[in-house]
Amino acid sequence: MKKQIPSLNGLRALSIFLVLHAHGYLSVITFLQHLFSHISPSISASLAQTIQTAEIPGGQIGVNIFFVISGYLITLLLIKEEKANGFVSLKLFYIRRTIRIFPVYYFLLFVYFLFQIFGIFSFSTDSWIRSLTYSKDFPLEKGSDWETGHLWSLSVEEHFYLLWPLIFKFLKKNKMAFAILVIVASTAVRLFTETTHMHLFSRADALMWGCIFGLYNDRIIAFINNAYQKSKYLMLLPFIVLLLAIASKKLLALAGFYNTEHIVSAFFGSFGMITDISIAFTILISINFENNLWFKLLNCSFLEYIGKLSYSIYLWQQIFFSEKVGNLKSFPLNIILIFVVANLSFYLVEKPLLSLRTKFKAKGV
Repeated sequence: MKKQIPSLNGLRALSIFLVLHAHGYLSVITFLQHLFSHISPSISASLAQTIQTAEIPGGQIGVNIFFVISGYLITLLLIKEEKANGFVSLKLFYIRRTIRIFPVYYFLLFVYFLFQIFGIFSFSTDSWIRSLTYSKDFPLEKGSDWETGHLWSLSVEEHFYLLWPLIFKFLKKNKMAFAILVIVASTAVRLFTETTHMHLFSRADALMWGCIFGLYNDRIIAFINNAYQKSKYLMLLPFIVLLLAIASKKLLALAGFYNTEHIVSAFFGSFGMITDISIAFTILISINFENNLWFKLLNCSFLEYIGKLSYSIYLWQQIFFSEKVGNLKSFPLNIILIFVVANLSFYLVEKPLLSLRTKFKAKGV
C-alpha cells in the first residue's frame, strides 16, 4: 500500500464541503436576501420563502463518505500490519488513534466549557456526559443542542475504532460475517423504526461497507478494471447514483411519493445501502484511475489542503452556524472564521502530535 493513498484528502475535502453546504446554506440565503432587499424586493421575498421551506441535501452523504473512507483505510492498515508482522498490535493501534483524535476533540470541549462559563453556550449535564464519553450516537439524550449535535458522528467512529480491530484480530474467519450482520441490522433499524436519529445502530453500516471493500480490495479493483475494459462509461455509474441520492428526497416529492423517507433511507437516499456501495466504488475509482480530470482535481493542492484540515473544520464549524454567536454566524464571516479557527486548530494542536503518532507505528506499516 502506498504511504499516502492518493485522492483521499480530495474526497475528504468534498465531504466537508457537503457538510458546510448543509449547515451554512441558510446563512448564505439570508445574506442574499439582505443584499437584494433594496435592489429587488421580489427576489428578496422569494429568498425569504426559500428560507422557510428549504430542505438542504448532501450533508449526510458527506458524513457517510467520511465513514466509508475510515472503514476502508483502517482495514487496509490492519491488513498491511498483519501481513508484515503476523499479528495486529491493539495497543499501538489504540495509542495512534488516541493521539490522532482526542487532543483536538477535548480542546473543542474545553473551549465549549469556557463559552458556558461566560454564558455564551448552555449545555445540560446529560449533553456534557455524552460529549465527554463519546456517546452522542445513542438516542437516549433528553433534548440536545446544536453546538454538540455533530459529535454523534465522531462517537460512531470512535466505537468503530474500538470494536473493529478486536473483530479483525480475534474473529479472523468471521470478519465478513460480522460486517454483513452490522449492515443488515443497520438497514433494518432504518427500515422498521422510521428513525431520524443519527446514531450507531442506523449508520454503522457505512463503516462496514468501507471495511468490506478494504478486505476485498484487490478483487474489487480487478472487477472495476474489467468493467472499465468493457465500457469506460460504467465508471460514471457510482457518481450518477450519488447525485441521484443527494436529490432523492426532492425527486420523490416531485413524483408524488411522500412519507416514504425511512424506506428510501434504508436502501438509498442520503445514507442507504446503495448509496454507501456507490461511495465505496467512487473511492476505489478515485484512487486507482489516474489519467483523468477527476483524479487531477482530487489531488490538486487546494483540495489536498482542505482535506488535511477536514477533521478540524468538522469539529469547529458547528460554532459558527449557531444562533448563539450572534453576527459571527453571518455569511461570509462565518466561513472565514471556520477556516481561520480550523487552521489554528490543525497547526497548533493536530500537526505537532502527528510526529508523536509515528513513534507508535507498527513495524512494516
